[in-house]
Amino acid sequence: MYTVADVMTTKVVAVTPAAAFKEIATAMERWKVTALPVIEGEGQVVGVVSEADLLPKEEFHEHCPGLVEQMHRRGDTAKAGSDRAKDLMTSPAARSDPTPCSPRPPG
Repeated sequence: MYTVADVMTTKVVAVTPAAAFKEIATAMERWKVTALPVIEGEGQVVGVVSEADLLPKEEFHEHCPGLVEQMHRRGDTAKAGSDRAKDLMTSPAARSDPTPCSPRPPG
């Protein structure tokens, strides 16, 4: 069994709640990560913005969802209209102590 410390990233790239969509996407691409913690104050993690949080903005950029689709996908359509980490992020962020055991990663 691995501990969280065995598989976690120690050099963390983060954004603030005011970070713009383009800044978030650029940071993900540059650092080759699929999610970024959103921090405020003295490093307090307030959420996580992931590729999945950014997808609705790209998806609805091409077409405007109809009323029924908007009703079924309220969270996605709200994120599609946002461009700041504070509105795009998933919150609260799940956190873990670095010592608990986790299943062995694949590969």
